[in-house]
Amino acid sequence: ADLAFWQTDQLIGRILEDVNATNWELYLSGDNNFRYAIDPEYKANRKEMVRPRHLEAIREYLVTQWNASIADGYEADDSIGIRAYTSRGDNVVICSIDKDLLQIPGVHYNFVRRTIETISEVEARRNFYIQLLVGDPADNIKGCPGIGKVKAPKILEGCNTEGQFIEAVAGAYARAYEPEPWEHHLIKNAHLLHIKRTEED
Repeated sequence: ADLAFWQTDQLIGRILEDVNATNWELYLSGDNNFRYAIDPEYKANRKEMVRPRHLEAIREYLVTQWNASIADGYEADDSIGIRAYTSRGDNVVICSIDKDLLQIPGVHYNFVRRTIETISEVEARRNFYIQLLVGDPADNIKGCPGIGKVKAPKILEGCNTEGQFIEAVAGAYARAYEPEPWEHHLIKNAHLLHIKRTEED
């Protein structure tokens, strides 16, 4: 475990150096996640996955040595989304490899690719609605039947406002499910995929 702790220190140190951070906040997901109540199949595809050997020890290390906070009632992504969105304009950089966080506007640093990009409000919204069409296989979220990464951006072409995005996505779901009802599929996926921007979201 000592090597794992050293590697953790090295990685976090490199991230802080890369983004020139003067202070930081670290978030971990807890057990209590509202998404499981919405859909018991959420992340069910991960049950067979082998957990990293020192996962629990490193989680504890991050809390005790790096002052990490454990999210309660939602995921670490939501904690980051709330903190970044409510602190926008305060020189905040979101450091993550999770594409879900690209629905939060601001500066994003991918610490595996070591790339930095600024996501505008419109791009952030577009990223959310693309996910709503495509789904997220990593989290066992199906999305809109028959729509993948190629079709989704085409459906949203020319959309800039919230109303335009909603109209385009609702139309795609309606066509995919006709003559069956489609609204509950769209609403469920939106609740599963939406990263919180405020506590009330």
